[in-house]
Amino acid sequence: LFIRRHGIQKIYLRMFDVGVESADGQDDSEVVPLGTTRFIGRIPKGCSYIPTVYITLKALRAYDGHEEELAELIIQRIYAMNSWNELGRYREIQYDCDWTAETKASFERLCTHSKKMLAQDSIILSGTIRIHQIEEATYPFDKGVIMMYNTGSFANPHTRNSIIDYNDVHKYLSNEKRIETFLNARKDNCPVIEIAYPTYGWGVVFDENGKFSRLVSNPKEPSLEEGETMRVEMSSYSEIMKVKSLVDSTIGRASSGNIIYHLDPENLSRYESHEIEDILN
Repeated sequence: LFIRRHGIQKIYLRMFDVGVESADGQDDSEVVPLGTTRFIGRIPKGCSYIPTVYITLKALRAYDGHEEELAELIIQRIYAMNSWNELGRYREIQYDCDWTAETKASFERLCTHSKKMLAQDSIILSGTIRIHQIEEATYPFDKGVIMMYNTGSFANPHTRNSIIDYNDVHKYLSNEKRIETFLNARKDNCPVIEIAYPTYGWGVVFDENGKFSRLVSNPKEPSLEEGETMRVEMSSYSEIMKVKSLVDSTIGRASSGNIIYHLDPENLSRYESHEIEDILN
């Protein structure tokens, strides 16, 4: 119903994570797909979908120097899942990776090899860009999606809202040199940019000593131990629109509309229909 009401034509669909798993009693570890999605239905009519894969830093380190092999493993698994589940045609695959300075070169090589393989089937590669990665000028994909969520440190007890906070975003986007570096770096390499905004909430639990303990997906019904406290964080419409205004005036408007993360009926029910439209447009 939500998809039809708002004319959603594109869904980013997580397929699996690429992680490292250790065999029982063994020191050796193996890069494997983790948390593979099980499909119990079809993609809604009128919607295209983008298979999305999260790549862990451990997997990148394990395949350092062998990124072409890793690219082939990831792409072939996506192809196989698509065929087996009869998900239909797609023209884009997305990599999600919180790469670091140590793994930056490996991620670039992985994307370069993946782009070449996908181009043979007329499929583009997109990649997520976290706000702290904007100034790193690493956009080795055809399209970038800037994540305007998880902008702060949830483990910090002094953080106001780690999901989305205008002040956190402003620290990054108010630096003209940083923005100039970003805009110049993506001109030829990553001309298409989309922006993703959060529509979720959670509870951040701290122990009796004020140290981060865990995240709670449903803060309405927390199970807290003695001495624990919880900071409830939500993605308010007003905060999203403040950040969106800043993004539009610095980075620029999204190339083809904005993205909301994520498709959860309970979270989305907290927004009025016109608020969803304001975020998407």
